[in-house]
Amino acid sequence: MKLLNLKKMPLTSVGSFLAILIFLISLYASSQLYNGSYSILNNWISDLGNSTKNPTGYIYFDIGCILTGIAIIISAIGLAKWKITNRKQNYLILLSQYCEFLMAFALIMVGIFSEDYGRVHYVWASIYFILLFVFLIIVNITLKSHPSYIKWIWYYTFVSIFINFIFMFTVIIGFHIPILEWLAVLSGLLWIGLIGYNTLKLEKPMI
Repeated sequence: MKLLNLKKMPLTSVGSFLAILIFLISLYASSQLYNGSYSILNNWISDLGNSTKNPTGYIYFDIGCILTGIAIIISAIGLAKWKITNRKQNYLILLSQYCEFLMAFALIMVGIFSEDYGRVHYVWASIYFILLFVFLIIVNITLKSHPSYIKWIWYYTFVSIFINFIFMFTVIIGFHIPILEWLAVLSGLLWIGLIGYNTLKLEKPMI
């Protein structure tokens, strides 16, 4: 029951868990109202936020992206809890916070400038994936030697990094494989949830 006390729960954990909950609910709500057949094999995630393709459900996806981005900002603020006495590592954690904040801002812009906005949407979506990729790398390097960083989460991060790299590479060379986008988004979101879980396991504040 102690873990359920929101007043004592670290910001990274609160933000991470809220991000997952909000995003999954928005995905479910918008997909249920999608106009026609929707498949992760044939449809991009952002199709759910397209008012032409999904006239009754698009609003749930777009608002979900905005709220998820806000939750990730909360998570980014809480990363300061991982700081220790190592000055270099603390600098990298600060860099990770900035990167996560910008990534969250890009996701908010994805919700504001939905697929209806064409190129503007794709620019913000690209920025989101690039920042997610960079964020995962920086945090994994930064926390590798941290005594409280769970080893299996460290290994899992490489899986998410690899999936994101493959997805971005296929997009660059002109291959359209929607399921890779789904895997990239969900694996990244899962990692955010895992770092929230790991933050709960910190034995004591490091600053």
